[in-house]
Amino acid sequence: MNLLQLEYVIEVAKTKSIINAAENLHISPSGISKAITNLEMELQIKVFNRSRLGAELTDEGKFIVSKAHEILLKVEDISIFAHQNNNPEKVNISLAASTNAMFIVPSTLVTYKKNYPYSQIEIFEKKPYAILNDALTDKIDFGITVFTDEMVATHPEIEFESILEGGTVICVSKNSPLSFLEYVQVEDLANQSVILSEDPLMEDFVNELIKYVPEMNILLTTNNVNVISEAVSEGLGIVFSMNIFLNKVPSIINGDIITIPFIHPSSDRFSFGIVRSKRKRLSEHSKEFIKAFKQNFN
Repeated sequence: MNLLQLEYVIEVAKTKSIINAAENLHISPSGISKAITNLEMELQIKVFNRSRLGAELTDEGKFIVSKAHEILLKVEDISIFAHQNNNPEKVNISLAASTNAMFIVPSTLVTYKKNYPYSQIEIFEKKPYAILNDALTDKIDFGITVFTDEMVATHPEIEFESILEGGTVICVSKNSPLSFLEYVQVEDLANQSVILSEDPLMEDFVNELIKYVPEMNILLTTNNVNVISEAVSEGLGIVFSMNIFLNKVPSIINGDIITIPFIHPSSDRFSFGIVRSKRKRLSEHSKEFIKAFKQNFN
């Protein structure tokens, strides 16, 4: 048994195809097939049921794959530890996260570092379009951000993994007349002042709304969370947001700000999740960090 055999088994299990696995690993299908056959003979265990339709894991194969993942992660951790001693500046994982994702990043780091203390991680806080650009130019391994249906359609070279599809809500003062509504529609926004975050996605969202409600105006644009929170609490304006992460905002927790579902005239959705270049293969440690993020997110 060797590490290459374990890597081949993992890739075939993921793609359910020896041909696709061979393409991803830049090796011949016959090379992978022979390596897996040798492993099965050595272990006297059938790992895959192979047919013209592909390769399906047997029950024993599922156990082998789970252990193979653990082994390769430990091997990678040893390499990181050894390399870190000789190259302390070496970064193992590089990622970018949007502002809302940063609520979850600290707890994710705690979870991840408990299992993989020798990994080095570099995290940049950026806006959604900047994160996509960094993924496309291989400046990061992956990003965690908000994205829309339009972004997915116009970036075929990006892999979008949705963790959550969020609806849009309006944040208003508890004393606002809107706070008594079950939901807000476009016609309810006449003469409202909007406090806008410096985010191209939200700017596009609000500018599109102004076409429907020309009486609505932008009061101020800022990324200062305290300024936004205080302005909304005092009734100076309203804020549009996704309906995720809001349970971590103190002024919403204490009831000074009320969130109300917003019925948007268009069907474009906001999603939240992982983005990465389809050309870039995620390391096992990147996958583990994403797994830890999802655990802390839930």
